[in-house]
This record gives sequence, structure tokens and C-alpha cells, in this order.
Amino acid sequence: MLNFLRFIVLPLALIGVIVMWLLPHHSSEEEGYYRSVFCAIDHSQPQTFLQDMENIVEGSNSDYALRKTHFIPALGERMLNTWQQLSASEQAVIREDQQLCRELMSKKQQ
Repeated sequence: MLNFLRFIVLPLALIGVIVMWLLPHHSSEEEGYYRSVFCAIDHSQPQTFLQDMENIVEGSNSDYALRKTHFIPALGERMLNTWQQLSASEQAVIREDQQLCRELMSKKQQ
């Protein structure tokens, strides 16, 4: 019985550790940054949202920066999915006010 547990528990624990390591982990600071970037882009063409966000994130790197910021597609997709869940009236209001955009997107993502 003890050998059976070793052959089951140890591999399951190892698989659990690997899965946790492979899952994307994003800080609230990164989410806030991506929310701000999303609210700053032009919202007239939804098909270019992710490309516009990537251009801003990657383009904000200084040539002399030691730590370059790279676009995280999962966070971009999260912002896009939140946008798609908003009603047409909410989207219209958000287009006009970036502060309201950040607040509403934050509220919807909780």
C-alpha cells in the first residue's frame, strides 16, 4: 500500500508543481498598466486593439533600458475580452473618458 501511494502521490505532486509553474502569473501592477494602455488606444477599430496595445507596450522601451518591457498577449486578450463583454452604451461612454474606462474595466475584471 505504501509503495502504491509513492507511485501515485509523487507524480501527482510533480505534475501539480509543473502546472503551477507553467500558468501565467501577472501582477496587479501589470494588469493596471495594460488597462491604462487599452483605455488610451483608439477604439474605433476593434480588430486592431491587440496590435495597437503591442505597439504602445513595445514602443515605450527606451533604447538604453536595461529591462525591456515585452507585450504579454494573455493580458491583451483579457482586456479585449472585457471590452467585448461591455454593452454598446458602456463602450460608447468609455471611448470618451479614459478615467471612467479604467474604473469600469477594473470593476468588470474582478
